Amino acid sequence: MADIIGIIQARMGSSRVPGKAMLDLAGKPLIWHMIDRMRRVEGVGDLILATTTDPRNDPLVAFAEKEGLSVFQHPEEDDLAGRIAGAIENIEGEIVLKTGGDCPLIDPDLMQHMVDTARKAGDADFVSNRLQWSYPLGLSVDVMSRSSIEWSHRHLTEPEDRELFACYVRDHPQQFKVIPIVNGTDLSHHGWTVDEPEDVVFMRDVFGALYREGECFGMNDVLAYLDSKARMQA
Repeated sequence: MADIIGIIQARMGSSRVPGKAMLDLAGKPLIWHMIDRMRRVEGVGDLILATTTDPRNDPLVAFAEKEGLSVFQHPEEDDLAGRIAGAIENIEGEIVLKTGGDCPLIDPDLMQHMVDTARKAGDADFVSNRLQWSYPLGLSVDVMSRSSIEWSHRHLTEPEDRELFACYVRDHPQQFKVIPIVNGTDLSHHGWTVDEPEDVVFMRDVFGALYREGECFGMNDVLAYLDSKARMQA
Protein backbone atom coordinates (compact mmCIF):
# COMPACT_ATOMS: atom_id res chain seq x y z
CA MET A 1 0.00 0.00 0.00
CA ALA A 2 1.56 3.30 -1.12
CA ASP A 3 0.60 5.66 1.70
CA ILE A 4 3.91 7.42 2.36
CA ILE A 5 4.78 10.75 0.74
CA GLY A 6 8.50 10.96 0.02
CA ILE A 7 10.15 14.39 -0.09
CA ILE A 8 13.68 15.40 -1.01
CA GLN A 9 14.58 18.99 -0.09
CA ALA A 10 17.24 20.09 -2.56
CA ARG A 11 18.60 23.14 -4.32
CA MET A 12 21.52 24.10 -6.53
CA GLY A 13 22.57 27.32 -4.79
CA SER A 14 24.92 26.00 -2.10
CA SER A 15 27.79 28.45 -1.59
CA ARG A 16 30.36 25.82 -0.53
CA VAL A 17 29.44 23.11 -3.06
CA PRO A 18 27.50 24.78 -5.89
CA GLY A 19 25.18 22.51 -7.85
CA LYS A 20 25.78 19.59 -5.50
CA ALA A 21 22.44 17.92 -6.18
CA MET A 22 23.62 17.19 -9.73
CA LEU A 23 27.19 16.18 -8.87
CA ASP A 24 28.34 13.00 -10.60
CA LEU A 25 28.62 9.98 -8.30
CA ALA A 26 29.50 6.73 -10.10
CA GLY A 27 28.09 8.05 -13.37
CA LYS A 28 24.77 9.33 -11.99
CA PRO A 29 23.72 12.61 -10.36
CA LEU A 30 23.73 12.72 -6.57
CA ILE A 31 19.98 13.33 -6.56
CA TRP A 32 19.44 10.16 -8.62
CA HIS A 33 20.94 8.03 -5.85
CA MET A 34 18.62 9.64 -3.31
CA ILE A 35 15.61 9.01 -5.51
CA ASP A 36 16.65 5.38 -6.02
CA ARG A 37 17.12 4.85 -2.29
CA MET A 38 13.81 6.43 -1.32
CA ARG A 39 11.96 4.34 -3.89
CA ARG A 40 13.26 1.19 -2.23
CA VAL A 41 11.21 1.97 0.90
CA GLU A 42 7.97 -0.04 0.90
CA GLY A 43 4.94 2.21 1.00
CA VAL A 44 6.50 5.26 -0.63
CA GLY A 45 4.18 6.37 -3.39
CA ASP A 46 4.41 9.99 -4.45
CA LEU A 47 7.97 11.27 -4.47
CA ILE A 48 8.40 15.04 -4.57
CA LEU A 49 11.32 17.36 -5.11
CA ALA A 50 10.78 20.35 -2.82
CA THR A 51 12.94 23.19 -4.11
CA THR A 52 12.72 26.92 -4.84
CA THR A 53 11.98 29.20 -7.76
CA ASP A 54 15.66 30.21 -8.04
CA PRO A 55 16.55 29.80 -11.77
CA ARG A 56 19.71 27.95 -10.74
CA ASN A 57 17.45 25.05 -9.82
CA ASP A 58 16.16 24.63 -13.39
CA PRO A 59 18.51 21.71 -14.28
CA LEU A 60 17.54 19.96 -11.05
CA VAL A 61 13.83 20.48 -11.73
CA ALA A 62 14.19 19.17 -15.28
CA PHE A 63 16.02 16.07 -14.08
CA ALA A 64 13.49 15.34 -11.32
CA GLU A 65 10.60 15.63 -13.75
CA LYS A 66 12.40 13.32 -16.19
CA GLU A 67 12.71 10.79 -13.35
CA GLY A 68 8.95 10.97 -12.71
CA LEU A 69 8.96 13.12 -9.58
CA SER A 70 6.47 15.81 -8.81
CA VAL A 71 8.13 19.18 -8.21
CA PHE A 72 7.14 21.98 -5.88
CA GLN A 73 8.99 25.31 -6.09
CA HIS A 74 8.62 27.75 -3.21
CA PRO A 75 9.59 31.40 -3.69
CA GLU A 76 11.31 31.79 -0.31
CA GLU A 77 14.64 30.02 0.10
CA ASP A 78 14.57 29.58 3.87
CA ASP A 79 10.85 29.01 4.46
CA LEU A 80 10.99 25.24 4.75
CA ALA A 81 7.66 25.07 6.58
CA GLY A 82 6.01 26.71 3.58
CA ARG A 83 8.00 24.66 1.11
CA ILE A 84 7.13 21.27 2.61
CA ALA A 85 3.50 22.19 3.34
CA GLY A 86 3.12 23.37 -0.24
CA ALA A 87 4.71 20.21 -1.59
CA ILE A 88 2.16 17.94 0.10
CA GLU A 89 -0.87 20.21 -0.24
CA ASN A 90 -2.50 18.32 -3.11
CA ILE A 91 -1.04 14.88 -2.33
CA GLU A 92 -2.89 12.21 -0.37
CA GLY A 93 -1.13 10.65 2.59
CA GLU A 94 -0.77 11.27 6.32
CA ILE A 95 2.88 10.22 6.71
CA VAL A 96 5.78 12.14 5.16
CA LEU A 97 9.30 10.73 4.77
CA LYS A 98 11.71 13.58 4.14
CA THR A 99 15.40 14.25 3.90
CA GLY A 100 17.78 16.94 2.72
CA GLY A 101 19.43 16.95 -0.69
CA ASP A 102 22.99 16.54 0.58
CA CYS A 103 22.61 12.98 1.93
CA PRO A 104 23.25 10.50 -0.93
CA LEU A 105 23.95 7.66 1.52
CA ILE A 106 20.49 7.57 3.13
CA ASP A 107 19.89 3.92 3.98
CA PRO A 108 16.70 2.22 2.70
CA ASP A 109 16.68 -0.28 5.59
CA LEU A 110 16.90 2.53 8.14
CA MET A 111 14.19 4.51 6.37
CA GLN A 112 11.99 1.41 6.30
CA HIS A 113 12.48 0.94 10.03
CA MET A 114 11.47 4.54 10.66
CA VAL A 115 8.40 4.35 8.44
CA ASP A 116 7.34 1.06 10.06
CA THR A 117 7.80 2.63 13.51
CA ALA A 118 5.57 5.55 12.55
CA ARG A 119 2.91 3.23 11.15
CA LYS A 120 2.94 1.03 14.24
CA ALA A 121 2.61 4.03 16.54
CA GLY A 122 -0.36 5.26 14.55
CA ASP A 123 -0.28 8.80 15.92
CA ALA A 124 3.40 9.73 15.71
CA ASP A 125 4.23 13.28 14.62
CA PHE A 126 8.00 12.98 14.44
CA VAL A 127 10.03 9.77 14.11
CA SER A 128 13.70 10.49 13.54
CA ASN A 129 17.31 9.57 14.14
CA ARG A 130 17.96 13.27 14.86
CA LEU A 131 16.65 13.22 18.42
CA GLN A 132 19.52 11.25 19.90
CA TRP A 133 22.43 11.23 17.49
CA SER A 134 23.76 7.69 17.03
CA TYR A 135 23.83 7.26 13.24
CA PRO A 136 26.34 8.84 10.86
CA LEU A 137 25.50 12.43 10.00
CA GLY A 138 24.17 12.11 6.48
CA LEU A 139 21.75 9.28 7.22
CA SER A 140 19.45 11.90 8.70
CA VAL A 141 15.78 11.31 7.91
CA ASP A 142 12.52 12.51 9.45
CA VAL A 143 9.14 10.81 9.31
CA MET A 144 6.53 13.46 10.06
CA SER A 145 2.77 13.55 10.26
CA ARG A 146 0.90 15.73 7.80
CA SER A 147 -0.80 17.45 10.73
CA SER A 148 2.52 18.51 12.31
CA ILE A 149 3.70 19.99 9.00
CA GLU A 150 0.45 21.84 8.40
CA TRP A 151 0.39 23.12 12.00
CA SER A 152 3.93 24.44 11.58
CA HIS A 153 3.03 26.22 8.36
CA ARG A 154 -0.04 27.85 9.94
CA HIS A 155 1.38 28.83 13.31
CA LEU A 156 5.14 29.39 13.12
CA THR A 157 5.87 33.01 12.31
CA GLU A 158 9.53 33.59 13.17
CA PRO A 159 11.83 33.05 10.16
CA GLU A 160 14.17 30.78 12.12
CA ASP A 161 11.30 28.61 13.34
CA ARG A 162 9.93 28.31 9.81
CA GLU A 163 13.32 27.32 8.45
CA LEU A 164 13.88 24.78 11.24
CA PHE A 165 10.25 23.74 11.60
CA ALA A 166 11.11 20.04 11.89
CA CYS A 167 13.40 20.86 14.82
CA TYR A 168 10.56 22.87 16.38
CA VAL A 169 8.33 19.78 16.25
CA ARG A 170 11.18 17.62 17.52
CA ASP A 171 11.83 19.94 20.46
CA HIS A 172 8.19 20.16 21.63
CA PRO A 173 7.31 16.62 22.77
CA GLN A 174 4.65 18.03 25.08
CA GLN A 175 2.73 19.10 21.97
CA PHE A 176 3.73 16.48 19.40
CA LYS A 177 4.28 12.75 19.67
CA VAL A 178 8.01 12.31 19.14
CA ILE A 179 9.77 8.94 18.77
CA PRO A 180 13.57 8.62 18.65
CA ILE A 181 15.34 6.05 16.47
CA VAL A 182 18.59 5.06 18.15
CA ASN A 183 21.31 2.80 16.80
CA GLY A 184 22.80 0.10 19.01
CA THR A 185 26.30 1.50 18.39
CA ASP A 186 27.11 5.18 18.49
CA LEU A 187 28.26 6.09 14.97
CA SER A 188 27.64 9.82 15.27
CA HIS A 189 31.33 10.60 14.78
CA HIS A 190 30.96 9.75 11.08
CA GLY A 191 30.12 12.66 8.78
CA TRP A 192 28.50 11.55 5.52
CA THR A 193 26.94 14.71 4.13
CA VAL A 194 28.04 16.85 1.18
CA ASP A 195 28.71 20.20 2.82
CA GLU A 196 32.31 20.93 1.84
CA PRO A 197 34.45 20.25 -1.27
CA GLU A 198 36.31 17.47 0.54
CA ASP A 199 32.99 15.70 1.08
CA VAL A 200 32.66 15.38 -2.70
CA VAL A 201 36.00 13.53 -2.79
CA PHE A 202 34.79 11.21 -0.03
CA MET A 203 31.47 10.45 -1.75
CA ARG A 204 33.09 9.79 -5.12
CA ASP A 205 35.48 7.37 -3.45
CA VAL A 206 32.66 5.51 -1.65
CA PHE A 207 30.32 5.33 -4.64
CA GLY A 208 33.16 4.41 -6.97
CA ALA A 209 34.06 1.48 -4.74
CA LEU A 210 30.59 0.25 -3.74
CA TYR A 211 27.95 1.23 -6.30
CA ARG A 212 26.78 -1.48 -8.71
CA GLU A 213 24.06 -0.93 -11.31
CA GLY A 214 20.67 -2.08 -10.03
CA GLU A 215 21.93 -2.62 -6.47
CA CYS A 216 21.98 -0.48 -3.35
CA PHE A 217 24.69 -0.62 -0.69
CA GLY A 218 23.85 0.43 2.85
CA MET A 219 25.37 1.83 6.01
CA ASN A 220 27.11 -1.38 7.03
CA ASP A 221 28.71 -1.70 3.59
CA VAL A 222 30.14 1.81 3.91
CA LEU A 223 31.43 1.10 7.41
CA ALA A 224 33.08 -2.12 6.23
CA TYR A 225 34.69 -0.33 3.28
CA LEU A 226 36.03 2.48 5.46
CA ASP A 227 37.37 -0.02 7.99
CA SER A 228 39.08 -2.04 5.25
CA LYS A 229 40.57 1.10 3.75
CA ALA A 230 41.87 2.25 7.15
CA ARG A 231 43.51 -1.12 7.79
CA MET A 232 45.21 -1.05 4.38
CA GLN A 233 46.56 2.43 5.06
CA ALA A 234 47.76 1.62 8.59
